[in-house]
Amino acid sequence: MAEDSVPAPTAKDRIAARVHTLVAQIDRDPRDKKAMIELAHLLVTQNDLDQASTLLTKALGLFPDDDLLQYNLAVVATAQGQYSIAQKLLAQVTDPVLAADKAYTTGQIYYKQQQYPRALAFALTAVDHNGADAQYQLLYGDILSALENWTLAVPALQQAASLAPKGFKPHFDLGVALLGQGQVDEAQAVLAQAEKIDPARFQHQLTLFSDIGRLMQRQKGAADHGSDPQ
Repeated sequence: MAEDSVPAPTAKDRIAARVHTLVAQIDRDPRDKKAMIELAHLLVTQNDLDQASTLLTKALGLFPDDDLLQYNLAVVATAQGQYSIAQKLLAQVTDPVLAADKAYTTGQIYYKQQQYPRALAFALTAVDHNGADAQYQLLYGDILSALENWTLAVPALQQAASLAPKGFKPHFDLGVALLGQGQVDEAQAVLAQAEKIDPARFQHQLTLFSDIGRLMQRQKGAADHGSDPQ
């Protein structure tokens, strides 16, 4: 008689298991800075920002003025919308290794506050440091889109989508930029890719972008018409 197969662990299961391992590791060694940072990252992915902030604040108590901890706490504060706190933390980060990340996060802060020219300067600094980082290119392209500079936004977002071929946001945002530039056919193709990557998220985004919804309906209508018998 065949044994029942054990279901493969889901991504959520793997994250939960890793969180459990890291908590036990920190219990054994409360000064394990690397484990605390990794655990904070996992908590952020689970949208548990308060716990991530508490953990990193506790770590800073053990390692005062540590640049990596201050940077990571600034990232969490940015996600929480606590921009003034994030900026104060970033101002204390001086490690050259973190220069690109610091510029990127500062650009995020200004972008979220709709201070696009300032955001652009910092995003460009991050891209100049490392143009092969998908997140840097995505932020740079999104800011240019907000400024309706489609000529520069489209190549930046194309680069982001190329660097993150399975990333929903780079593809969706590229589709929006192509639409803004008037490249309707290209926009349709890219938005169809975004829909394949994450159908649920795509449908949610359509509720925020009515023009794209009408565009995709027109595309589907044209396809249906083409399949009708003559």
